[in-house]
Amino acid sequence: MGISDEVAWWAFFLPRQGVQALARRLPLAAIRDRLPRVLGERLRMGLYPARVTDAQAVECARSHAAWGTPATLDATRPVRYQAPPRVSILMVTYGNLELTRLCLASVQRAAGATPFELIVVDNHSFEGEGDGTVEWLRAQRGLLPLEVIANDDNRGFAPANNQAAAIARGELLVFLNNDTVVTPGWLERLIAPLDRDPSIGLIGPVTNSCGNEAQLGTHYADLDGMFRFAAEYTAAHAGVTDELPMLTLFCAAMPRALYRELSGLDERYQVGMFEDDDLAMAVHRRGRRVVLARDVYVHHYGGAAFSRLAPARYLRIWWQNRRRFEAKWGVRWQKR
Repeated sequence: MGISDEVAWWAFFLPRQGVQALARRLPLAAIRDRLPRVLGERLRMGLYPARVTDAQAVECARSHAAWGTPATLDATRPVRYQAPPRVSILMVTYGNLELTRLCLASVQRAAGATPFELIVVDNHSFEGEGDGTVEWLRAQRGLLPLEVIANDDNRGFAPANNQAAAIARGELLVFLNNDTVVTPGWLERLIAPLDRDPSIGLIGPVTNSCGNEAQLGTHYADLDGMFRFAAEYTAAHAGVTDELPMLTLFCAAMPRALYRELSGLDERYQVGMFEDDDLAMAVHRRGRRVVLARDVYVHHYGGAAFSRLAPARYLRIWWQNRRRFEAKWGVRWQKR
């Protein structure tokens, strides 16, 4: 970096480093949430992206009694399809095996008539925490239509998804983070608007935590409560879609042909962050729409991988990737 870039970095970093220190001693999120809305929003914007819990974030138990602790797939209900996959679900893992188990247990139990394949790219979880992710995944291949790719290093979110997309057979791609829990009917309702409207290039669900317009206010504390909330909300919003500037890729679907046309995710966004803003911008520039499906709800624990980065490293990656995004598209990024 040049001198001016270095000065800009420190001007960005030092206030947020102070916030990180204060957040270890003071309940900043609770303080902010007690302020008048205008002041609370200004504080949120001023602190972003320091890790201060968002007011709408939900604490949800990372277990589900019905699926066991840790969660297991149901050996009596293997998911198999006679037809080739119509959908390729792409997932990237880096440690956090308990969340991966929970996610795949939900995918299995929510499997419907739509043939899908699940392609998981592991970014060297052994380096991350040695939790046996790859071995566990490979053991599930009889219970899900599952392909596992084990990388020998952490290649980052964009390259790993591009790896998975390169071998995908479905006409539709679905990005799905391993720190999610899907709900019954999620896949069929997520892809239905793509079938109805070819102008849609990217579509995603509502959720509890994503930091943009797809995030709802939620109050459940466990997955039983989540499933009840999701059923009520999605039934009340059947068929409802909204157009958005962007979607975060914790869960999103798009045509595989369009993904290839756009050359996949831009791998210059190191490790992760801003590749979802970049993809949405590319979709818009191709004249396609980015849409929110309000009748699809997916729970997102959020930050499962990035929370393991040191705060300074996290902020550095965020700042550098924001500058890459702004330089590439000639726009100034705005937090929504």
